[in-house]
Amino acid sequence: QPQRGPRRIRRRCPRRSRAMVAAAGGAPTRPPANIEDFLWNIHTVLAAQPGPFSIDHVKDAYSKHLGHKCAIERFLVVGEGGLAATLKRIPHIVNVTTDGTGATVVSASQSADLSKAQLIDADSAYRRELIKKNALAKAKAQAAGAATGKSPAPTAKAPAPAAA
Repeated sequence: QPQRGPRRIRRRCPRRSRAMVAAAGGAPTRPPANIEDFLWNIHTVLAAQPGPFSIDHVKDAYSKHLGHKCAIERFLVVGEGGLAATLKRIPHIVNVTTDGTGATVVSASQSADLSKAQLIDADSAYRRELIKKNALAKAKAQAAGAATGKSPAPTAKAPAPAAA
């Protein structure tokens, strides 16, 4: 019987994708495909917390609860005001307040037993309300401009044809 060299034992370790591993208690989910899915994810994370918690821990709580990275920048514009200013723009989903020590804390605006369809309806209603407020503000600005004698905006006219 011929001698063989050292035998290599190949162990199969289950590969775990970081994007699909969730903490105990939460099932892994896919990253959100649209804004409604993202808002639902934020709601479920905040509703799962026992109470208001520091805004600094929102992304970590999201990752632990859902098993994927919190890519808020993909759905909402995060400007100079940071995460707090961004979350304040969705008050129908997130309450952003300060606690007794002056730290910024967040909590869910809606009840924990809210369904995804109800959350989407609340979001649609909020968006319609914003559209109405913006239209009203625009109308007031135009009315104020007309009252002061200012024309809305000068329009460029084509030059008159030269007489021959």
